[in-house]
Amino acid sequence: MAGISVQKIYKAYDNKRVLENVSFDVKAGEIIAILGPSGCGKTTLLKCILGLEKPDDGNIFINSEKQREWLKNKRIAYVPQKYANFNHLTVEQNILVALKELVQGKTTMIDQILKSVGLDKHKKAYPERLSGGMQQRLALARALAQNTDIIAFDESLNALDIETRHQMQELILELWAEGKKTILFVTHDIEEALFLSKRVVVMGTRPGIIREILDISFPYPRKTTLRFDEEFQKIRRMLSYIIRSETIKSKLSEGEPAQSAAFKVGLYYWPGNSPFFYAQDKGLFDKHSLAVELISFSDNRQKIDYWKSKKIGILNVTVDTALRLMKEMPDTEIIMGLNISRGGDALISREDIESIKKIKGKKVALEKGEISEFFLKYILHKNGLKLSDVVVKDMSGDEIGTALISGNVDAAVLWEPWLSKALELSRAHVITTSKEYPVFADVLITRKSFANKNKENIDKLKKIWKESVDEFLKNEKDFIRATAPVIGLSGQELGHQLEQIEFFDGSVDEVVKIGKQIKEVVE
Repeated sequence: MAGISVQKIYKAYDNKRVLENVSFDVKAGEIIAILGPSGCGKTTLLKCILGLEKPDDGNIFINSEKQREWLKNKRIAYVPQKYANFNHLTVEQNILVALKELVQGKTTMIDQILKSVGLDKHKKAYPERLSGGMQQRLALARALAQNTDIIAFDESLNALDIETRHQMQELILELWAEGKKTILFVTHDIEEALFLSKRVVVMGTRPGIIREILDISFPYPRKTTLRFDEEFQKIRRMLSYIIRSETIKSKLSEGEPAQSAAFKVGLYYWPGNSPFFYAQDKGLFDKHSLAVELISFSDNRQKIDYWKSKKIGILNVTVDTALRLMKEMPDTEIIMGLNISRGGDALISREDIESIKKIKGKKVALEKGEISEFFLKYILHKNGLKLSDVVVKDMSGDEIGTALISGNVDAAVLWEPWLSKALELSRAHVITTSKEYPVFADVLITRKSFANKNKENIDKLKKIWKESVDEFLKNEKDFIRATAPVIGLSGQELGHQLEQIEFFDGSVDEVVKIGKQIKEVVE
């Protein structure tokens, strides 16, 4: 048996970060699943461990020995996404190739291996004559024939139908129980990761990072009925939420602004920004000769830091944050009113809380210093309570739903696109929403000095916004069809979320009214 230690792996292609600071350990004889959305770097990470790719930085150790040294004398058996069987050789001959280093007892060994995977009656057949499931069994048999301490699977069961896939998962666990080999299993199938592994390494994207490492406590051997276990399903729902969040983030441009002369607009994840992405998809920025870089942030605090450091010229915030920044930095001004939430934000709870006053003493997840904290503060104020009456758990937007689903908090303040999914997967209920308390107004802010230098471009941005909003009002279906794939949502999801948003035409009149309404709470 062999253990693996992955330490601060960094990998880039053409200056594009693929993996960043990836670290985790695999104990000898342990099954680890590496789970994540498409494009998060799972396969690249596996290839680095296999020695098929070389990291640009970081180290990999196998049994405390540097990976490259260990691989000089030993191998890692690899079962790739596509069957790596030799179609011109029989099943028996395929195993024979894998057994090339074994001098004695080949025939007996081949029979044992083929019997273990249920192919002993097909050893004279050619792979192309086998079903997909049988071909995958042959690929597994070839991996077992190498008699290595480590076996790596790279989304190897993807092509199989659901029943055959389940059978293969159970077969892998049976074979593992016999030899207790170390297994790395790369997959994007949540149920598969949970059913097979002792721990799940959950990857985030752009660049590939370790988002979570979850211990899966279900004992081995695992029966097929485990898939219907309530605790299994709870973890599955939580992982589903994380993967969906990472998929949305991967669709939008997040992070460091490019070094260019483009107009840089910092946005947060919110369907109310859809008109900007519609404009981008339909070429409206090009039509008005405005070079724009739309940079989305899941961490609103990072977005504000970038704006304060002048990496971003224009910033998308809610009106309460705008008022706070205007007080902190007198050079700040609101240049556009974008939208107001009419139910797209909510205070939700796993517990049976009939009124806001019953939230007292509960653990509430929110993003401290941002709109979610203000919203809770505002509704508590309106109901005779204070923020100190609850236990605040500070988290970023995509982490809040995870905490609610897993039961680590009692309640949460969430907004779309996270809200609907959290309600669906956590079985939580709504206490109150921004429909009852319509104070979530989105604006664009900038510095007065920046606005004076860029008046013409800001006027263009206002025209483009208005054109996009007009298109939404005229042809909502076309708007949703064009925008949903860009921001990582289904058309149905985006349509539902847009029903809870009222768009402004860019003027600040409504924003001023809301500002007066909430001023006492902001101050």
